Amino acid sequence: MKKNRFFTGVMCTLAVVALSACGQEAQEQLQYVSLSQAGCTFFGTDNEPLAVTVETSPAQWAAEASASWVKAEPGEDGTTLVLSVEDNDGDAERKAAVTVTAGQASQTITVYQLAPDLSINRFRKERMFQNGGVVSPSGKYIGGFTNKAMEDNTWEYYPVIIDTETGEKIKLGPFPSALFKCSQPFAITDYGQLFISDHENGGSVIFDLNGDYMLSSIPEGCTNRGNVMGVSGDGSKWVGYAISEKQEGERIGQYRPIIWEDGEARMLSMPEKNFKGEDFSVGAMARGISADGSVIYGTTWDNSDGAMIYWKDGKLQNVGKDIFKLTPVNASDGAGGTYETNLIEAGMYCFAENQNISPNGKWIAGKYREESMDENGLITKGTIYPAFYNTETETTTVMRDYPDCTAVGATDDGIGLIAEGTSMQTSGFLVEIETGIHLGNCLDYIQERWGITVTTGYISYIPAPGDRMLGTMMTTSATGVSFTQFSVSPRPVK
Repeated sequence: MKKNRFFTGVMCTLAVVALSACGQEAQEQLQYVSLSQAGCTFFGTDNEPLAVTVETSPAQWAAEASASWVKAEPGEDGTTLVLSVEDNDGDAERKAAVTVTAGQASQTITVYQLAPDLSINRFRKERMFQNGGVVSPSGKYIGGFTNKAMEDNTWEYYPVIIDTETGEKIKLGPFPSALFKCSQPFAITDYGQLFISDHENGGSVIFDLNGDYMLSSIPEGCTNRGNVMGVSGDGSKWVGYAISEKQEGERIGQYRPIIWEDGEARMLSMPEKNFKGEDFSVGAMARGISADGSVIYGTTWDNSDGAMIYWKDGKLQNVGKDIFKLTPVNASDGAGGTYETNLIEAGMYCFAENQNISPNGKWIAGKYREESMDENGLITKGTIYPAFYNTETETTTVMRDYPDCTAVGATDDGIGLIAEGTSMQTSGFLVEIETGIHLGNCLDYIQERWGITVTTGYISYIPAPGDRMLGTMMTTSATGVSFTQFSVSPRPVK
């Protein structure tokens, strides 16, 4: 019986200076190791070998495993590395490293093997993706992209779609940077349509499972195609934003929330004022949508505070409208003068998150914060608390027992997903929204629910079926801090 494992990829590049025989000329030689996977997980027993594509400069390369239970052997064509493992006869997960070296460049594949009794579910760490990955509404697909540097200083892009139900990884492309420049994946449908932002030309490029692509349509009154950030369960509705045509008195066009229905784009209604009760200077965006398409949430994008807004059955309202309080004040400018502004005494906001809505649209997750004015007339921003808004009762629940934490999502049955921290989150926990009952940390929940041991991270999305999840973990390396998506889903029955 063939076993499945998770897939990742990465590239290490070095510029090596080589001197000529006479010592007078220096030439820069590009050395690199590019692997189709940077990590893989095998099940406890009965595994099939896994072939990893290897591209290197110089062409000769070698691989070495850190443990005897892993075999790393070159394939017959010289461009693949074949990994195989012995059956795990222990009672715990084990880990090893396989290092591939070419010249002075090297790259490591982390090999995990689950204990035999953990094979009912599958864990993936999606480190191959540039700028993260996205999950479809039901959790069937995870999508992202990787890239490759070319000798002429251009790039090739490879959209990647992973079927979480079969384990199949579909790598599309290559697509040259002369065609478009992939910037960030924003959404993927349950039918495998992957939306990636085109940094060069603006708007989304939409890839399908066959390797075909199309461009998002330009909404009337806008200057670019617009980026799709969320999709409905049946894939017929997409939401996001585009840049409007420049109006009189504006330096540039503003962001406008957009909905695409069956591929046709139109603007959603805009709030009259921004979060501070002032005229817009930047605009507003749609961020996510419920599975049935009836609830859309978004943010305004002025004053560095993304106030949360939502459209339900076409009607625009503020998220957290029951607690929102705006008060006119004369505030100090810090230089002896004053200015008139509005104090946000209470409000709910988020930034660029696109999965803060529960699949059924009942709950919208975000941050709650109060502003106050001190004795010197200076406005100060208070502690951030996770908050959840109920679109059915139009009421807000603020979790004041969890200061400096962020609500990142919610399930249909009212379990709130909270990450510890306000920007660089490394862990999280779950709460029952309506009662405030603490349900434990995310890592314990993953272990108890799916029998998978995860050492760091938090849960960011649980789709409606409840049998799978998407999480985020922070990793550090010599190049800095990065965030990696991981997922848990049922292993297919063969």
